[in-house]
Amino acid sequence: METKAIKGEITKHIKKSMGSNNPRFKNWYVGITNDIKRRRAEHNSKKIGIKYWKSFNAGSLKNANEVERYFSLKGTSNRPSPNGANEKSIFVYVFKKPTATAKGLNSPFTEKNLFAQLFQKQK
Repeated sequence: METKAIKGEITKHIKKSMGSNNPRFKNWYVGITNDIKRRRAEHNSKKIGIKYWKSFNAGSLKNANEVERYFSLKGTSNRPSPNGANEKSIFVYVFKKPTATAKGLNSPFTEKNLFAQLFQKQK
């Protein structure tokens, strides 16, 4: 899928999910991976209630990076990961960040503890 089409599909997905033509991108996460199934599990989608997950095959790391950067500039949250991607990271994924309180912490998610929850290792 071409980057322009992926950008359009992600934007449409966000607008539809929010029921708004003026989405707030800061409430969304756009990332890249080489394995969608593994990445979704790593994000603990059931544990912390990640919603509106969608993924796309960008065909190349260059294209995936372009899409991720585009949405990062629009305000999405992306995990700084200078060594995380590899040449097989051709998939782009998007999901809405949870807004509920963190279980067991009795406090709202902060950017720091959100990333800790999203990227904790599975046992």
